[in-house]
Amino acid sequence: MKTSVSQFLSKTKIFSKVSGVVLGLAFSQQALASWHLDPLHSELHFVTVKNSAVTEVHSFRTIDGMVNNQGVAVVDIDLASVNTHIEIRDERIKDMLFNVVNYPEASLSAQVDLKVLNGMKVGEIKTVPLTVDLSLHDHQQKIDTKVSVTALNDGAFQVNTLQPIIINTAQFELTDGVKALQDVAKLDSIATSIPVTAQFVFQPE
Repeated sequence: MKTSVSQFLSKTKIFSKVSGVVLGLAFSQQALASWHLDPLHSELHFVTVKNSAVTEVHSFRTIDGMVNNQGVAVVDIDLASVNTHIEIRDERIKDMLFNVVNYPEASLSAQVDLKVLNGMKVGEIKTVPLTVDLSLHDHQQKIDTKVSVTALNDGAFQVNTLQPIIINTAQFELTDGVKALQDVAKLDSIATSIPVTAQFVFQPE
């Protein structure tokens, strides 16, 4: 079951009350901090290839997220905020591919090692292995990847994908939607493997 940021915040408050004493012994005060996603400095892009030759880069205008004081990270993606720079195409993707009426959001979640973050100095960059759970259209897939983490001023940090993460539309039962887009645009083909890249900046609460 997908966990949204709002559900996650509620669970975090309950958990923190029960386990605060134990966590206080286990982690430093810095480790007990939490972070929220900075939408002005965060980006999520995906790449499409049509007719086996035309490559285009798209994004989402609205993403939300946080990392709690147990190191659980959640990022919600507003699928209706898809931005391909062509309005009619945005509408077709929302309706034919994402079906945003029934599936308004996708989400990413991961467990972050807080000891890695706490040990970093401002300006330091580390490569960190990460297992991400992607929830989309009532389907979940685990993705093993590596990200670059940069320590910023005032306890913030930036996370960048080191290489594109390839999403196979068939794993989320989106192939029919891709075919519908191909037919309505009268294209010979649309690739069903989608490279995704991200830059997330998290600010301390």
